[in-house]
Amino acid sequence: MPDVSLEGDPDLLHSLEEWLRDVDALRGRVRLEQRAPAPGRMGADPALVVAVESDGQRAALSRTVELWLRMRGGDVTLKFRVGPRVTELDLRGDVDVELVLRQVDTLIRQALSDR
Repeated sequence: MPDVSLEGDPDLLHSLEEWLRDVDALRGRVRLEQRAPAPGRMGADPALVVAVESDGQRAALSRTVELWLRMRGGDVTLKFRVGPRVTELDLRGDVDVELVLRQVDTLIRQALSDR
């Protein structure tokens, strides 16, 4: 089962975690982890991890992230990691949210088909 890891500002991750925990299809599949700091940094780096096993869970994750982003507005940067694949989600300035989310959805679909 691929884990989707979201990395970014701790406040953003906590906010998104609240949204994801309320989604029935993702119940019990969302956890916030503290990871070892990157070289040259102090303190733990948080990561929001979502276990995705099915297309229904993938769709629920994508849909919820889209709604959350639309409610938050701009100035959001997140890194989506699925196995070795990484996609940067940078919504600063004039960005096509739907295009960025399609890229993330494709990343998760590829990970599901690879397993």
